[in-house]
Amino acid sequence: MLAIVGDIILGYLTVELLMFDKKYLGTLILGMLEKLVNLMYSLLKWLMGAPAGLKLNNAFNKMLGKFFLYHVELWWLFLDVSSDKLDIILSVCQYLGYLGFTFQAAIISDMICMATFHSYCIYIYAARLFNIQISGLIALLRLFVGRKYNPLRGGIDSCEYTNQQLFVGTVAFTILLLLLPTTLMYYIVFTAFRILSLFLQFLLSKIIYVIQTMPYYVLALWITRSPKISGNIKIEEVKGPSQTLVLKIKLLNKPLCELMDNFKPPVRELKSLEFGNTVSNVFTGKQVI
Repeated sequence: MLAIVGDIILGYLTVELLMFDKKYLGTLILGMLEKLVNLMYSLLKWLMGAPAGLKLNNAFNKMLGKFFLYHVELWWLFLDVSSDKLDIILSVCQYLGYLGFTFQAAIISDMICMATFHSYCIYIYAARLFNIQISGLIALLRLFVGRKYNPLRGGIDSCEYTNQQLFVGTVAFTILLLLLPTTLMYYIVFTAFRILSLFLQFLLSKIIYVIQTMPYYVLALWITRSPKISGNIKIEEVKGPSQTLVLKIKLLNKPLCELMDNFKPPVRELKSLEFGNTVSNVFTGKQVI
Protein backbone atom coordinates (compact mmCIF):
# COMPACT_ATOMS: atom_id res chain seq x y z
CA MET A 1 0.00 0.00 0.00
CA LEU A 2 2.84 2.40 0.78
CA ALA A 3 4.40 1.60 -2.61
CA ILE A 4 1.15 2.55 -4.37
CA VAL A 5 0.77 5.75 -2.32
CA GLY A 6 4.39 6.73 -2.95
CA ASP A 7 3.99 6.07 -6.65
CA ILE A 8 0.89 8.30 -6.84
CA ILE A 9 2.54 11.11 -4.85
CA LEU A 10 5.63 10.99 -7.07
CA GLY A 11 3.40 11.01 -10.16
CA TYR A 12 1.44 14.02 -8.88
CA LEU A 13 4.64 15.99 -8.20
CA THR A 14 5.96 15.13 -11.67
CA VAL A 15 2.74 16.27 -13.37
CA GLU A 16 2.69 19.53 -11.44
CA LEU A 17 6.34 20.13 -12.31
CA LEU A 18 6.11 19.37 -16.04
CA MET A 19 2.56 20.43 -16.91
CA PHE A 20 2.79 24.01 -15.65
CA ASP A 21 2.67 25.24 -19.28
CA LYS A 22 1.24 22.72 -21.76
CA LYS A 23 1.76 25.03 -24.71
CA TYR A 24 5.48 25.35 -23.97
CA LEU A 25 5.76 21.60 -23.40
CA GLY A 26 4.01 20.87 -26.70
CA THR A 27 6.37 23.24 -28.53
CA LEU A 28 9.35 21.56 -26.86
CA ILE A 29 8.19 18.06 -27.86
CA LEU A 30 7.53 19.10 -31.47
CA GLY A 31 10.94 20.77 -31.60
CA MET A 32 12.64 17.58 -30.41
CA LEU A 33 10.75 15.46 -32.94
CA GLU A 34 11.62 17.90 -35.70
CA LYS A 35 15.30 17.72 -34.77
CA LEU A 36 15.10 13.92 -34.77
CA VAL A 37 13.54 13.84 -38.24
CA ASN A 38 16.03 16.39 -39.58
CA LEU A 39 18.88 14.34 -38.11
CA MET A 40 17.55 11.24 -39.85
CA TYR A 41 17.17 13.16 -43.12
CA SER A 42 20.72 14.54 -42.93
CA LEU A 43 22.07 11.13 -42.03
CA LEU A 44 20.43 9.52 -45.06
CA LYS A 45 21.77 12.26 -47.32
CA TRP A 46 25.24 11.59 -45.89
CA LEU A 47 24.91 7.86 -46.50
CA MET A 48 23.79 8.50 -50.09
CA GLY A 49 27.10 10.26 -50.75
CA ALA A 50 30.47 8.83 -49.77
CA PRO A 51 30.20 8.10 -46.02
CA ALA A 52 33.58 8.05 -44.27
CA GLY A 53 35.26 8.18 -47.68
CA LEU A 54 33.92 4.78 -48.72
CA LYS A 55 33.09 4.16 -52.36
CA LEU A 56 29.73 2.38 -52.41
CA ASN A 57 27.62 1.07 -55.28
CA ASN A 58 26.14 4.32 -56.60
CA ALA A 59 22.92 2.98 -58.18
CA PHE A 60 22.07 0.67 -55.27
CA ASN A 61 22.96 3.37 -52.74
CA LYS A 62 20.72 5.97 -54.42
CA MET A 63 17.84 3.49 -54.57
CA LEU A 64 18.08 2.61 -50.88
CA GLY A 65 18.51 6.25 -49.86
CA LYS A 66 15.45 7.43 -51.80
CA PHE A 67 13.37 4.54 -50.46
CA PHE A 68 14.28 5.36 -46.85
CA LEU A 69 13.87 9.12 -47.40
CA TYR A 70 10.33 8.47 -48.56
CA HIS A 71 9.53 6.83 -45.19
CA VAL A 72 11.05 9.76 -43.29
CA GLU A 73 8.97 12.24 -45.30
CA LEU A 74 5.82 10.19 -44.63
CA TRP A 75 6.57 10.21 -40.91
CA TRP A 76 7.15 13.96 -40.92
CA LEU A 77 3.79 14.42 -42.68
CA PHE A 78 2.14 12.34 -39.95
CA LEU A 79 3.75 14.46 -37.22
CA ASP A 80 2.68 17.65 -38.98
CA VAL A 81 -0.94 16.48 -39.13
CA SER A 82 -1.00 15.23 -35.52
CA SER A 83 0.60 18.41 -34.11
CA ASP A 84 -2.82 20.10 -34.06
CA LYS A 85 -4.08 17.42 -31.67
CA LEU A 86 -1.04 17.62 -29.38
CA ASP A 87 -2.82 19.80 -26.78
CA ILE A 88 -5.58 17.20 -26.45
CA ILE A 89 -3.00 14.41 -26.14
CA LEU A 90 -1.12 16.31 -23.41
CA SER A 91 -4.36 16.97 -21.52
CA VAL A 92 -5.18 13.25 -21.57
CA CYS A 93 -1.64 12.38 -20.47
CA GLN A 94 -1.92 14.92 -17.63
CA TYR A 95 -4.97 13.23 -16.13
CA LEU A 96 -3.54 9.75 -16.71
CA GLY A 97 -0.32 10.90 -15.03
CA TYR A 98 -2.15 11.23 -11.71
CA LEU A 99 -2.36 7.43 -11.66
CA GLY A 100 1.29 7.30 -10.66
CA PHE A 101 4.87 7.85 -11.79
CA THR A 102 5.11 4.31 -13.17
CA PHE A 103 2.15 5.05 -15.44
CA GLN A 104 3.95 8.17 -16.69
CA ALA A 105 7.14 6.19 -17.35
CA ALA A 106 5.11 3.66 -19.35
CA ILE A 107 3.58 6.49 -21.41
CA ILE A 108 7.06 7.93 -22.08
CA SER A 109 8.25 4.48 -23.21
CA ASP A 110 5.35 4.27 -25.66
CA MET A 111 6.09 7.78 -26.90
CA ILE A 112 9.70 6.78 -27.58
CA CYS A 113 8.37 3.89 -29.69
CA MET A 114 6.16 6.29 -31.64
CA ALA A 115 8.87 8.93 -32.07
CA THR A 116 11.35 6.37 -33.43
CA PHE A 117 8.86 4.46 -35.56
CA HIS A 118 10.36 5.69 -38.83
CA SER A 119 13.87 4.61 -37.84
CA TYR A 120 12.45 1.26 -36.71
CA CYS A 121 10.87 0.70 -40.15
CA ILE A 122 14.17 1.54 -41.87
CA TYR A 123 16.00 -0.79 -39.47
CA ILE A 124 13.61 -3.65 -40.33
CA TYR A 125 14.17 -3.17 -44.08
CA ALA A 126 17.95 -2.90 -43.70
CA ALA A 127 18.11 -5.91 -41.34
CA ARG A 128 16.00 -8.04 -43.67
CA LEU A 129 18.10 -7.11 -46.69
CA PHE A 130 21.33 -7.74 -44.77
CA ASN A 131 20.04 -11.11 -43.57
CA ILE A 132 19.11 -12.15 -47.13
CA GLN A 133 22.54 -11.21 -48.43
CA ILE A 134 24.39 -12.99 -45.60
CA SER A 135 22.25 -16.12 -46.03
CA GLY A 136 22.82 -16.04 -49.80
CA LEU A 137 26.58 -15.68 -49.42
CA ILE A 138 26.73 -18.58 -46.94
CA ALA A 139 24.66 -20.79 -49.27
CA LEU A 140 26.84 -19.91 -52.27
CA LEU A 141 30.01 -20.61 -50.28
CA ARG A 142 28.73 -24.17 -49.80
CA LEU A 143 28.30 -24.41 -53.57
CA PHE A 144 32.02 -23.82 -54.14
CA VAL A 145 33.00 -26.70 -51.84
CA GLY A 146 30.37 -29.11 -53.20
CA ARG A 147 27.93 -28.88 -50.30
CA LYS A 148 24.28 -27.95 -49.89
CA TYR A 149 21.81 -27.58 -47.03
CA ASN A 150 19.27 -30.37 -46.63
CA PRO A 151 16.10 -28.98 -44.99
CA LEU A 152 14.67 -32.48 -44.42
CA ARG A 153 17.60 -33.67 -42.33
CA GLY A 154 18.58 -30.24 -41.06
CA GLY A 155 22.22 -30.79 -42.02
CA ILE A 156 24.78 -30.33 -44.80
CA ASP A 157 25.02 -32.94 -47.58
CA SER A 158 27.52 -33.43 -50.39
CA CYS A 159 26.38 -32.45 -53.87
CA GLU A 160 27.87 -32.35 -57.37
CA TYR A 161 27.18 -29.22 -59.39
CA THR A 162 27.40 -28.70 -63.14
CA ASN A 163 29.57 -26.04 -64.75
CA GLN A 164 26.48 -23.94 -65.53
CA GLN A 165 25.40 -24.05 -61.89
CA LEU A 166 28.87 -23.07 -60.72
CA PHE A 167 28.93 -20.18 -63.21
CA VAL A 168 25.55 -18.85 -62.09
CA GLY A 169 26.56 -19.29 -58.44
CA THR A 170 29.81 -17.37 -59.03
CA VAL A 171 27.95 -14.47 -60.67
CA ALA A 172 25.36 -14.36 -57.87
CA PHE A 173 28.08 -14.52 -55.20
CA THR A 174 29.95 -11.63 -56.83
CA ILE A 175 26.81 -9.48 -57.03
CA LEU A 176 25.85 -10.11 -53.40
CA LEU A 177 29.40 -9.51 -52.20
CA LEU A 178 29.76 -6.20 -54.06
CA LEU A 179 26.37 -4.94 -52.81
CA LEU A 180 27.05 -5.98 -49.20
CA PRO A 181 29.10 -2.87 -48.14
CA THR A 182 26.27 -0.54 -49.18
CA THR A 183 23.70 -2.53 -47.22
CA LEU A 184 26.09 -2.85 -44.29
CA MET A 185 26.45 0.94 -43.92
CA TYR A 186 22.68 1.45 -43.61
CA TYR A 187 22.36 -1.60 -41.36
CA ILE A 188 25.06 -0.47 -38.91
CA VAL A 189 23.64 3.05 -38.55
CA PHE A 190 20.02 2.09 -37.99
CA THR A 191 20.87 -0.90 -35.81
CA ALA A 192 22.62 1.57 -33.50
CA PHE A 193 19.42 3.65 -33.41
CA ARG A 194 17.38 0.55 -32.61
CA ILE A 195 19.68 -0.59 -29.79
CA LEU A 196 19.69 2.92 -28.28
CA SER A 197 15.88 3.02 -28.36
CA LEU A 198 15.67 -0.41 -26.70
CA PHE A 199 18.18 0.65 -24.04
CA LEU A 200 16.10 3.72 -23.13
CA GLN A 201 12.96 1.60 -22.89
CA PHE A 202 14.80 -0.93 -20.73
CA LEU A 203 15.91 1.83 -18.34
CA LEU A 204 12.32 3.09 -18.03
CA SER A 205 11.02 -0.42 -17.39
CA LYS A 206 13.75 -0.90 -14.77
CA ILE A 207 12.64 2.32 -13.02
CA ILE A 208 9.03 1.10 -13.07
CA TYR A 209 10.07 -2.25 -11.61
CA VAL A 210 12.15 -0.67 -8.82
CA ILE A 211 9.33 1.68 -7.80
CA GLN A 212 6.73 -1.09 -7.80
CA THR A 213 8.89 -3.50 -5.79
CA MET A 214 10.30 -1.04 -3.26
CA PRO A 215 9.23 -2.10 0.28
CA TYR A 216 8.94 1.41 1.74
CA TYR A 217 7.75 0.27 5.17
CA VAL A 218 10.63 -2.16 5.63
CA LEU A 219 13.05 0.48 4.33
CA ALA A 220 11.77 2.96 6.93
CA LEU A 221 12.24 0.34 9.67
CA TRP A 222 15.79 -0.35 8.50
CA ILE A 223 16.68 3.37 8.48
CA THR A 224 15.31 3.86 12.00
CA ARG A 225 17.06 0.68 13.22
CA SER A 226 13.80 -0.78 14.44
CA PRO A 227 14.03 -4.03 16.47
CA LYS A 228 11.20 -5.45 14.31
CA ILE A 229 13.72 -6.34 11.59
CA SER A 230 16.41 -7.69 13.91
CA GLY A 231 18.39 -10.57 12.60
CA ASN A 232 21.38 -11.93 14.50
CA ILE A 233 22.27 -11.39 18.15
CA LYS A 234 25.75 -10.27 19.08
CA ILE A 235 26.97 -11.33 22.54
CA GLU A 236 30.13 -9.84 24.02
CA GLU A 237 31.82 -10.57 27.30
CA VAL A 238 32.37 -7.50 29.46
CA LYS A 239 35.07 -7.35 32.10
CA GLY A 240 33.49 -7.33 35.51
CA PRO A 241 34.27 -8.26 39.11
CA SER A 242 36.15 -11.47 39.72
CA GLN A 243 34.17 -14.72 39.30
CA THR A 244 31.28 -12.77 37.71
CA LEU A 245 30.27 -13.27 34.10
CA VAL A 246 28.88 -10.12 32.47
CA LEU A 247 27.49 -10.37 28.94
CA LYS A 248 26.46 -7.57 26.61
CA ILE A 249 23.74 -8.48 24.13
CA LYS A 250 23.12 -6.39 21.01
CA LEU A 251 20.51 -6.88 18.29
CA LEU A 252 21.80 -6.60 14.72
CA ASN A 253 19.53 -5.62 11.85
CA LYS A 254 19.41 -7.74 8.73
CA PRO A 255 21.23 -6.48 5.62
CA LEU A 256 19.16 -4.21 3.40
CA CYS A 257 19.60 -6.44 0.33
CA GLU A 258 18.21 -9.43 2.20
CA LEU A 259 15.24 -7.41 3.43
CA MET A 260 14.53 -6.14 -0.09
CA ASP A 261 14.50 -9.70 -1.43
CA ASN A 262 12.35 -11.11 1.37
CA PHE A 263 9.71 -8.37 1.46
CA LYS A 264 9.55 -7.59 -2.26
CA PRO A 265 5.92 -7.23 -3.48
CA PRO A 266 4.68 -9.94 -5.88
CA VAL A 267 5.42 -8.08 -9.12
CA ARG A 268 6.38 -9.94 -12.30
CA GLU A 269 10.12 -9.69 -12.80
CA LEU A 270 11.53 -7.94 -15.83
CA LYS A 271 12.79 -9.86 -18.81
CA SER A 272 16.54 -9.45 -18.70
CA LEU A 273 18.49 -8.45 -21.79
CA GLU A 274 20.28 -11.42 -23.31
CA PHE A 275 23.56 -9.91 -24.45
CA GLY A 276 24.79 -12.99 -26.30
CA ASN A 277 21.53 -13.45 -28.17
CA THR A 278 21.40 -9.75 -29.09
CA VAL A 279 24.96 -9.77 -30.46
CA SER A 280 24.19 -12.93 -32.45
CA ASN A 281 21.08 -11.34 -33.96
CA VAL A 282 23.02 -8.20 -34.88
CA PHE A 283 25.73 -10.13 -36.74
CA THR A 284 23.24 -12.33 -38.62
CA GLY A 285 20.73 -9.59 -39.44
CA LYS A 286 17.92 -11.03 -37.34
CA GLN A 287 15.44 -8.64 -35.75
CA VAL A 288 16.50 -7.28 -32.34
CA ILE A 289 13.38 -7.24 -30.16
